[in-house]
Amino acid sequence: MTNDFKSGVPYFTMAEIRVEVAFPEDKVKCRYCPFCRSESDLGRFWCRIMNIMLYNPDYPELPEGCPATLTGEIHGTAPKYKKGD
Repeated sequence: MTNDFKSGVPYFTMAEIRVEVAFPEDKVKCRYCPFCRSESDLGRFWCRIMNIMLYNPDYPELPEGCPATLTGEIHGTAPKYKKGD
């Protein structure tokens, strides 16, 4: 944090962010999530939302604590995202 908080931070104002993620053809795995990043130099994957290392991005379920919840919606093509959506 910057010098704005020289005496520390007495409280935080919380917010939530909703993001829609499209997984291809029922393949709901970390590997296909846009927040999963490969660190190819080190041969590992990292979840940018939960800030955890993913030992197996192809595990058949999302990891415990993942905020993604399936809506059951199916689109013929990947949804087009617009700024502000």
